[in-house]
Amino acid sequence: MTADPDFSAAPPPPDLRGASFGQDVTEYLRHLILIGQLRHDDKLRVEHLAARFGISVTPVREALVELASEGFVERRPRRGYVVSRLTRSGFEDRVLVLGMVLGELAARATPLLDGAAHRRLADLQADLERADAAGTRDTAEDHSLELHRTINRAAASPELARTAERFSRYVPRYRGMPADTRPRSCTYDHAAVLDALHRGDAEGARQAMQDHLVASARLLGDELAGTGVWDQT
Repeated sequence: MTADPDFSAAPPPPDLRGASFGQDVTEYLRHLILIGQLRHDDKLRVEHLAARFGISVTPVREALVELASEGFVERRPRRGYVVSRLTRSGFEDRVLVLGMVLGELAARATPLLDGAAHRRLADLQADLERADAAGTRDTAEDHSLELHRTINRAAASPELARTAERFSRYVPRYRGMPADTRPRSCTYDHAAVLDALHRGDAEGARQAMQDHLVASARLLGDELAGTGVWDQT
């Protein structure tokens, strides 16, 4: 039997009054699912969510349709939308696909990176490590994302970069959670990737990037084992 979710412990929603609030609703609900605030079979009523966010029902409906297409929610006859059953194996498979796409982007970027780009990547990794050591995990996550995006942009393949951005939605970000309690979204170890890029080894960069994503998925899966965020199957 489905139930309405309890939002009392949820992180506050963003300001949803802007022009892109439909996308913001989608991202916020996806985030709540990926951090375990919304669980399998929780009922997502359009009117209930619209009232909570103080917006009309239209962007909420659009968000639920998008989340259904991504597999995060499902629509049941006469019951409306409920949170889907997410599994660890399904999560790891999605990250595996993401790793393949990012690996291809890294391989294509390898011959196109110049000295300035290599210095930029090294600086981002150093900033990432400093932020992580200081416990400012949101900043560390931002540097990690920018490092990956720098490589993706350098590959000169906008379609693959958009595909990577789409699949990266399946990786929880945990923004706003205390650094000592939040899981990492990835290992933060990009040494093998940056080394292969610097050496001009396209196939090495491809493999190193894929290995990085697979290791990250396993790390997050291990940290969340038994927490109920997703079924451990």
